[in-house]
Amino acid sequence: MVFMFYLLRISSYLIFSILLVSCASTEKHEVYDSLADKPAGYKYKAWRLTDATEFEAINVLLNEVDALIENSSFDAATDKLERVLRIRADYAPAWSRLSWIALQTDSPKRSVDMAKRSNSFAQSNVQLQLLNWSFIRAASKALNDDATYQRANQKINALTI
Repeated sequence: MVFMFYLLRISSYLIFSILLVSCASTEKHEVYDSLADKPAGYKYKAWRLTDATEFEAINVLLNEVDALIENSSFDAATDKLERVLRIRADYAPAWSRLSWIALQTDSPKRSVDMAKRSNSFAQSNVQLQLLNWSFIRAASKALNDDATYQRANQKINALTI
């Protein structure tokens, strides 16, 4: 009887462990693996202001940027993002968008620079940091920069834990 109780208890722990491990699969990693490859109209949550009323002018410009990106008007979108940065130079999502646009326009070095700038302002915004590191990883792959690619992987892994 006691043996059956312990056997049942161990079995339940084993099942719980298996479920826990399966929930902690690489799903997050797969999500961030493909972020840089999304089509031009893709909008990331990390690119939005949390306080929409405080910076209404930025929101208007970001809506215009979204429309320009959807039409693949990357030069015009870049100009609008630079206007956003004149309003608020530390606005990390604008730097991140510039990084993404650089990836779309085959400027991987610029993409890395913009993503790093974004991360310097992102502070505790883990979603945005993950997005930026995925851009850095994609750009590093294009540049055949294995060291930066591996560093980006390490950062992504550390942030998704």
